[in-house]
Amino acid sequence: MDMKIDSTDQSYDAILLAGEGESSYKIYRQHKAFLPIQNKAIISYVAESLQNVASIRTIYIVGLQDKIRSTLTADGIDLNHPKKIQILDQKRNLFENIWSAFLATLPSGGAEEELERPEIINKAVLIVPCDAPLIRPHEVEYFIGQCDTEHYDHILGLTAADTLKPFYPKKDKPGIKMAYLHLEKNSYRINNLHLVKPLKIANRAYIQKMYQYRYQRNFKNFILFGISLFGKDKFQHYPYYIGLELCLLFSALQLDSLVRYFRTWNVKEGLEKCISTILKTRFTAIEVPYPGAALDIDNQKDYEAMVHCFDEWREVLKNPIATVPYNPSGELTTHT
Repeated sequence: MDMKIDSTDQSYDAILLAGEGESSYKIYRQHKAFLPIQNKAIISYVAESLQNVASIRTIYIVGLQDKIRSTLTADGIDLNHPKKIQILDQKRNLFENIWSAFLATLPSGGAEEELERPEIINKAVLIVPCDAPLIRPHEVEYFIGQCDTEHYDHILGLTAADTLKPFYPKKDKPGIKMAYLHLEKNSYRINNLHLVKPLKIANRAYIQKMYQYRYQRNFKNFILFGISLFGKDKFQHYPYYIGLELCLLFSALQLDSLVRYFRTWNVKEGLEKCISTILKTRFTAIEVPYPGAALDIDNQKDYEAMVHCFDEWREVLKNPIATVPYNPSGELTTHT
């Protein structure tokens, strides 16, 4: 892969999602964004990194305003420098949080006539998670630099499985091991970076459905998600969905031969076309060679591993030109 980071004149507002709705997952009875690592909240690490991304203009954080403001202030985050941070009160769900934050980025706050202007219709924003404390400015810059907003309206980052293997649990220390999207040519983790033109996604309501049924280990959610997403008139898309889910199941059961068979159903270009059709937009996914954003915290075990290994992992990921290859010995190394 070409590791050169393209220079770009484009810059984008960023939306950092920290809402505390009913569907938000809590650890130790609190929202993941506010869990401490070395006396600093996870959301503060993310905000600090975003403030140091050259291609980001203003950062909009959505959640409980007073709680977010007091947390960032206590952690020494300047809300005006090097990039301005605006804190917005959360709405009822993920979709409304994204939509309200997008409207806040507009000059007139989303007046009807403003939404019909071509430059607003084509306005893209960067959407970032609040639970990835290892996210680094250079990986966000790389992702933005590779995004082709002329030909695509929703661009998603992917991180290859081999890049994440050094962070797996070892015999002598904890780690993080995640489920992957097993595509035909490689396995990937969604790295949680999205560059999106909200007004160019016709079926925006599906975003909330994807979030609502995101925990596919629950068989009921598996069925409900398929029905709600595809309906009864899009049977041509089911093979992708079933192929991805079967690969997830057989990978968990360590049945690698079945994973190899069913991943042939999951051709990246076909899956991108499927998502484009469902959302009624132009969707693509691009590989990002840096794993920080993909190392999000899904559960208590992940959080404890992050606390234990934070200094080591952060030191490895701080180098803008370093990749993290898989080393069978289990040691973290870098090379250029």
